[in-house]
Amino acid sequence: MDCRRYANRLALRLRSRVCVAGSVMIFLLFCMTGGYTQSDQRPQASGAKIPTLEALPHSPLPRGDFIGWCGLSDKMLLKVGRGIEVYDGGVKASPLSFPSADLECGDDGQRLAFVDDEAGRASEVDIPGGIVTRTLATYEKQLFHPKISFSPDLKNVASDRPLTLVASAVNLNVIELKARNVRHVRWSHDSSEFFMISEPPEKARPYIVEILNAQHQGIGSGTLPAGFLFRDGWFANSQSLYLYLVPARDEFGSGVVVRCRIEIWKCGRIADNVLEASAGGDGILAVVRAVGKYSNDGETETFPPLYLAEIRNSASQVVARQTFKSTERRSFGLAVAPSGAKAILTWFGKAAPGCPPKDQEGGSCKDGVMIDLSRNLK
Repeated sequence: MDCRRYANRLALRLRSRVCVAGSVMIFLLFCMTGGYTQSDQRPQASGAKIPTLEALPHSPLPRGDFIGWCGLSDKMLLKVGRGIEVYDGGVKASPLSFPSADLECGDDGQRLAFVDDEAGRASEVDIPGGIVTRTLATYEKQLFHPKISFSPDLKNVASDRPLTLVASAVNLNVIELKARNVRHVRWSHDSSEFFMISEPPEKARPYIVEILNAQHQGIGSGTLPAGFLFRDGWFANSQSLYLYLVPARDEFGSGVVVRCRIEIWKCGRIADNVLEASAGGDGILAVVRAVGKYSNDGETETFPPLYLAEIRNSASQVVARQTFKSTERRSFGLAVAPSGAKAILTWFGKAAPGCPPKDQEGGSCKDGVMIDLSRNLK
């Protein structure tokens, strides 16, 4: 549909000049932010009103930088000072502070695996007790940072280098990855399968995507769409993946989200102009998109006039959406919890609790909220 042509027709129909200007501007904004191609999203039910993110039940984040989620219990990892701490809502869930974010939280919310590359070992930690219960495995340190990924049930570990189990009592299924230069490993929520991104034998070819089960048997494989680089990815369900990609010619700029079928490898684009993306639950997808011109060359970032943040359910229907002016808030993040029941919205602005005056002047106060999605996804 030609949005401008339709807007002109709309203007001719309306009698009030005030209504004309307002209606045309609203419609053009819709065309910029909501007029997706058919592959982008499915329409909402007739008459359904899409709430804004901040209209949903939400609470402020504790002080610190949100790093990621910690297990299906929806605990959070926050960078506080120089360490990474575990929080449950607004309360610190463990007395420990970790020197890096190489943490894999178990789905029971009580344990996590910590990969300490300085020591060359992986250990199991009791979260509420704040103690290292045992060393699981050791490995020989190499020049490059390891790709060691534990499954959510902490019973499997995929590694790009040999691991030595510390004792026979450690009942851990070790999967050694033989692919060349593994870039990313992500497990499914039920710990039954994982996918990895690796370099092809010939560097000129696209990166390889392989999906394997916990017995190291291949389920499917394919390559990234030509001309794109991998930024992140998740299981949408057992039959498909979400991949967040950026153009190779503009690796710091906005990207796209594609959905790829596993069994017969085929990818279709579902979102453009994407600045942030995440997924959780049963195919719940969150994206932050640039509305208007945006650029980033790795050193200088030009903010778009507007940001559009939205959450889609497994049927690709938008269940929450909000537009923000970059003059008020910018550099948004939107992270869906593994359970799919919550999301974290973060941004930089001119005000936040405890923000020093110099950051307020520069608009560099980081703030955020935790949003309850449980009612809207039913």
